[in-house]
Amino acid sequence: MSIASQVVILFLVVLVGALCRKLRFFTDETIRGVTQLVVNITLPVLTVYNMQRPFETRVLINFLLTLGLSIVAILAALLGSLFLFRSRPHDKRAVLANLEGFSNSGFMGYPIILAVNPDWMIYAVAYNIAFVFVTWTVGVSLFQGRQNISLKRVLLNPNVISAFIGFAVFCLNITLPDILSQTMSLVGGLTTPLSMLLIGTRVCGIRPGDLKDKDYHIAAALRLIALPLLALLLLRPLHLDDCVWRTIYLLTAMPCGTLTAMQAELYGGDSRFAARAIAYSTLLSLATVPVMSLLLG
Repeated sequence: MSIASQVVILFLVVLVGALCRKLRFFTDETIRGVTQLVVNITLPVLTVYNMQRPFETRVLINFLLTLGLSIVAILAALLGSLFLFRSRPHDKRAVLANLEGFSNSGFMGYPIILAVNPDWMIYAVAYNIAFVFVTWTVGVSLFQGRQNISLKRVLLNPNVISAFIGFAVFCLNITLPDILSQTMSLVGGLTTPLSMLLIGTRVCGIRPGDLKDKDYHIAAALRLIALPLLALLLLRPLHLDDCVWRTIYLLTAMPCGTLTAMQAELYGGDSRFAARAIAYSTLLSLATVPVMSLLLG
């Protein structure tokens, strides 16, 4: 099955989620509860489970390379967006920069990577470590300044903790007991269907009247088309292993990350604009991500 076909299958599950929302199977309370389940339980478990693999020096090098390149890519997107949107009010400019800098690399990106090639999950974890580190330091500082930089929030993030545990499992060549490994497989396996269903609940409430501001369309075009294409053009000539550049490219092609809306609410950004921009880019990604995946060959 082609990469595009696998991505389309995932997005069919998204449509099921949208239908469930329309039929009120998913209430606001249900969505909050399932989101907490995915973010704090199934996603971290999936991370550790997929980092159970024989230690290889080449994999370690590629992991560190992915981590470094991801930090550079995210910072470049943030700086470029700050320049591009320099004429916008501060509360909106900070949101726009974060929307462009941080894709939905975990909640949506992990299921996509698993569908394309489960062996790339370890590199998706590296990207997500970069995401969490930059978003809770530089990303937050864009809203209200240096006083809001929080290394504690970085280190206590469940997905960072699970990444460190998984990294130790990989580097120390630890084999978990079968009963524990199979339990983790079942729990972690919930991540993909639950994530896709939840994404569906986010996209079904968008109304055209909510999107009159041209910045919604500019932000979506940059996030879903311009940035992944730029990543593709810059990464392919570097002669990196396919697992590295393809993982970074695919995760860059994801829609705007949902964490930006929460941070905007907490730190004085335009949270209403952020929430609508995230939902809009997620809706458009139903079309753009399958197309972008075709460029992988």
